[in-house]
Order: sequence, then structure tokens, then C-alpha cells
Amino acid sequence: MREKLEFDGTRAIRILVVARWPIGGIRTFLKYVYQEFLDGEFEFTFLGADTENSGVLDSDLAEIFPDWSLFPANGSAIRSCIHEVRKTLSRKKFDLVHAHGFTSTIACAIPARAARVPLICTSHDVLNPHQFKGIRGWLKKLILSLALNSCDRVHSVSFDALTNLETTLPMVSTRKHLVIRNGVQTTRFRDAKKVDLKRSLHLSNNDLLIGFFGRFMSQKGFSILVDAVEYLNSFKPSLSLNIVCVGSGGFIREEKAMLDNRGLSGVFNFYPYTPDISGHLKACDIVVMPSLWEACPLQPMEALSAGVPFVGSDCIGLREVLEDTPAVLVKAGSAESLANGIVECLEKGRQPFEDFSHEAVDRFEVRRTADQMKELYEQVCR
Repeated sequence: MREKLEFDGTRAIRILVVARWPIGGIRTFLKYVYQEFLDGEFEFTFLGADTENSGVLDSDLAEIFPDWSLFPANGSAIRSCIHEVRKTLSRKKFDLVHAHGFTSTIACAIPARAARVPLICTSHDVLNPHQFKGIRGWLKKLILSLALNSCDRVHSVSFDALTNLETTLPMVSTRKHLVIRNGVQTTRFRDAKKVDLKRSLHLSNNDLLIGFFGRFMSQKGFSILVDAVEYLNSFKPSLSLNIVCVGSGGFIREEKAMLDNRGLSGVFNFYPYTPDISGHLKACDIVVMPSLWEACPLQPMEALSAGVPFVGSDCIGLREVLEDTPAVLVKAGSAESLANGIVECLEKGRQPFEDFSHEAVDRFEVRRTADQMKELYEQVCR
């Protein structure tokens, strides 16, 4: 039986944070949540893969994780992750390992058990049936289930994500599960100064500026937005649509090529990854999120806190965040539904969203998430 540690307040609780893919929502989660831990009660060491925008990762996390290192992101990255976790656990005594993501949990399971250190997993994504097809898929499911069962607690970021996890991996003990919903730095988005994107794009105030913020991958539904724009150009040509895309991802070149082939490159404007999008959000007339699945997305929390009109799909995870808000909900995967939702949101206007922003600031405040995470750490460690 693992010996429980007793803390007398003379030293900080030492936590090893491991993120195999410290990008997108995971990176933002780390930035938002762990900034609430700068009180000296906890001492963090960070391990993650050296992926795109590592310089941004440094600026975002250096203050939070003064002791941190990156390992190469290549075909053998999980082996590199296992090696780095073992090496770090051997050189320093930790009270807890916190793995962010399923791959990180698999990499941490054996080293944490060998070092007799408690392990927590945070699942930042949902599982899809196509991931577990055939014999290889069955083996992946078995390995993941064993890794999660080795954890002291398995943290889901939404109730939708928890239901997905319990349904997909019924072998994982339900006693390990808990939900702590995501949060954001809401006041920063409420108080942000608008970036004058229309001026920089040479648009008039009458032009409709729609924002798409996120990574360019199939999950985020960018192709659905493109189809919706074509639909609106055919049936609502008077809208004068302009799309601003702020983000990054491995498929951005393919997306731009698709727009060129369809004669839409003049409608879409691309901005590189931007660490602080608060002013860009406020510049948009509407923000759209046509995702096919999410765990607990941060973007709608940010936009609603900023008082920006929002259109989102009814996919898992996103629908939970948008419940009881003025956001327009559309059918996931349907370009026609998205197009109609954009028109509906435009007719609804900005005022309902500005009025709701006060409630959004309280509902989505990250301090609530951080306080629950601190309680979880103390429960597992003590």
C-alpha cells in the first residue's frame, strides 16, 4: 500500500505536470489554471513535447513552471515522454504526478507506480469509436483502461466528457471519476480593448466580420464554415461576408488551397497564432464554432465574457457550455444550419450578449476551477 505523505506546512507540495501535447486547449488550460497557484503552496515541474509555438509556451508558462523541460516531438515521442518522466522522478522527490491527456497518462502510469507517487489524469478530449477499430483498437482501449485504472483520480473537464469516457471505457472504475469544469480569465475578456480589424482589413462598418478562432483540423469544422459561406453568398448576397481566421494547425495550407480552388480566398483573412485574442474577439460581429466534438471548449467562455455574439454547434462538450446562454445553437456538421444560425444571430443583435456578459464573467471564472483543483491535489496527497 502506498504511504500517504503528511505535510506540516514547511514545504510546498511538489507536483510533476506532464503534457505530451502542450498545444491548443491544453496549453490554454495550463496557462489559465496554474496562474492561480502562484501562492507558494505548490511547487511545479513541467514536462512536455517540443511542438509548434514552443516560444509561446515558454512565455506563457515560464513564470508558472520555473523548472521545466521539453522533449522531441517525433514518432517515438511517447517513449521519450516515458524516459523523461522516469528520469525526472528519479532525480527529485514528488508528491504527485498530474498527466494532461490520455497519451500522457499512458506514459506516466508505469513510472509513477514504480516511484510510488500518486497519479491524476485530466482528459482534455473525447474518445471516438473509430479510434478503437479492430484488434489494434481493442489493444489501445485495453492499454488506456489499464493506465486510467492506475490513476488515483480521473478528472473530466465536463459532464459530457465524463459520460463519453464512461461509455467508451466501461472497464475504468467509476470511483476514480470526477468532473471539474474548465474556466477562463473572464475579466480580461470583459475588459479587453477592441482591435480594429475592420480597418486593418479595409472593411466598412457595414461589412459583416465573422471570427473563426482555433486550430485547423477536421474536428473544428472549418470546412463546414466554408460551405456555409458559399450557401450565404448564394442566398444572402447582401450580407457582404468577411471571415477572419486566427489560429494555426497542420492543415492550414490545405485549407488555403481549398479556398483558392473554390474562389473564396478573398473572403477569408488569416492571422497567425495570437497569444492574446481578447481584442480580436471583440472586433468580430459574430464568432462561430462549428466543431464536431469538444470536451469543454474555452473559446465560447471567452467570447461570451467579452459580450460577443456567438454561434456554436450542438456537439458534445460545446452544447454543455452554451446551455442557458444567448448563443445560437446549430446542428453539428450541417453547413445549412450554420448559415441559418449566422443569420439568426445577426438578427438577434449584440445587446443580449453584452447583457449576458456579466453572468458569463461569474459563471466561467477560472478561479473556481483552480480552487477545485487545489482541493483535489490536497485530497490525493494527504
